[in-house]
Amino acid sequence: MKLKTIFPAMALLFAFTTSSAFAAATSVGVDVARGQSDSMAYSLRLAQKYQPWFSNELFDFGPTAEIGGHAWVDNKDSVDTVWGAYLSPGVYFNLHTDAPVRPFISANVGGVLNSEDHMDDRDFGSNVLFRTCGTVGLSFGEEYRHSIQGSYTHFSTWGIANTDDGYSTYGLSYGYSF
Repeated sequence: MKLKTIFPAMALLFAFTTSSAFAAATSVGVDVARGQSDSMAYSLRLAQKYQPWFSNELFDFGPTAEIGGHAWVDNKDSVDTVWGAYLSPGVYFNLHTDAPVRPFISANVGGVLNSEDHMDDRDFGSNVLFRTCGTVGLSFGEEYRHSIQGSYTHFSTWGIANTDDGYSTYGLSYGYSF
């Protein structure tokens, strides 16, 4: 097994084998987003919310972590697809309401390992990128298990590589907590 495959696998195992005493909710989600250069981005994710750092009758604020896989599809002249996986720790902020929907925001910063270091005319500078993501959404349904959210995500080397065209997406996603 290649070294660059072992380290992400170990990081994923470590991130999601924490004690269940600290876990608050686990969710799965699917994202569809519009990306730069007339591309589309699709991803599947597993997210873990942990017990809040601060909680009262108005809101919760605490840590979260996401792992997922994505496909970026550029449909210009010829179909160019970049596959990747990511691990992103972050924070969440949930408002408590008596309404049938509850608003939330979250932010994540993490790492990405991609199959390619370029897509069509975009040169990422590396197969390993940073991922920053911000989301705004609503939870609803029985025990607020369902969620829809809008997100903006940016991938780049943060200027570490000489060439860094980066890649940004904005899209919608659906999640289910269990």
